[in-house]
Amino acid sequence: MRRCTLLLLTLMLTLAKLPAAAQTPDTTNTVTKEKTRGLIPIPVLYYTPDTRLGFGAALIGFFKLQNTTDSSYTRLSTIKLIADYTLNKQMDQWLEWNVFTREEKYLLRGELRHRVYTDRFYGLGNNSAVDDEQKYEYDLIGTKLAGLKRTGQHTFLGPDLQLTKYYNHKNHPVAEGRPNQLEGVAGNNGGINNGLGFIFLLDSRDNVSYASSGMYLEVSGYKFGSYLGGDFDYSNYNLNFSKYFQLKPKLIFATNTVLTLNSQQVPFMRMATIGGDKLLRGYARSRYLARNTIATQVEYRFPIKGRLGMAAFTGIGDVFNETSDLALNKLKYTVGTGLRFALNPEEKINIRVDAGYGREGINFFVVLGEAF
Repeated sequence: MRRCTLLLLTLMLTLAKLPAAAQTPDTTNTVTKEKTRGLIPIPVLYYTPDTRLGFGAALIGFFKLQNTTDSSYTRLSTIKLIADYTLNKQMDQWLEWNVFTREEKYLLRGELRHRVYTDRFYGLGNNSAVDDEQKYEYDLIGTKLAGLKRTGQHTFLGPDLQLTKYYNHKNHPVAEGRPNQLEGVAGNNGGINNGLGFIFLLDSRDNVSYASSGMYLEVSGYKFGSYLGGDFDYSNYNLNFSKYFQLKPKLIFATNTVLTLNSQQVPFMRMATIGGDKLLRGYARSRYLARNTIATQVEYRFPIKGRLGMAAFTGIGDVFNETSDLALNKLKYTVGTGLRFALNPEEKINIRVDAGYGREGINFFVVLGEAF
């Protein structure tokens, strides 16, 4: 039976009563009198089969810095802090930031994270079976630190350092007669995953939280390995391209294409994947794992009333180790729909509730921000 995961963020009606902070329109050249900034607290309540009841809080800080050369402002910068705890004694503390400096000369982004969690592993490749799922536990502590310098209109380039330690790894026993899927897989006992890479970014979106026009292209490459004290030696390359079309006022058509390639012996916790709240939402997070991923998806977004909106989406793609693994009859598809609730309507900071259907059934996700 297909296992569905349902997350629930509560008290949206309370949030609807929160006053909107002072804002400016989305364009960076608009002259305003006051810097946009605000702080949004969000209570969190959810339930999954792996966690039982979970609860916590999220805090979103957002702002635009006034440029020194004129009265215009940068695009929106955000800082998010999320902390939760479950009745299965799991916890997650996550600080994430995406900050434009004045004149958008630099883009600073990164994260700090500590996690104690139970997850599921189904095997490697695009033919793994739901019935072969195996639970495992792990602790994680890590950071990502990227500093990108503006190199032209809408373009940025810079280094990205990633340091992650997986520890207290424990594989749960499997039922008699079933294979131990994690046996012999790189990273099945945890380890240190450290790497350094470079990011090229072309970002012409009119709004970084909820774009209605422009494009987003990110190309990155990393080298992970012992030269930074890591336990795994491999290379990682990524392409993420999104394009946004405003068909009519507030009616948006968005496209997204993702390609991930890994070489050598990448640990399973950093393998390419489909599933989860961003890519092919009809599958659980990390449902399929392999060295590489290719996928494309589209989404149609439209308002309903007040702070409420909706989206309809579809996508197709797969994971693969070799290109010969890709076949039309194996491709994973997703169709779905979702609600949008604007925590801050002017800056278009949304909570989304998505239901995606795929080959194995339906999955639900409640997440801050758009999938792409």
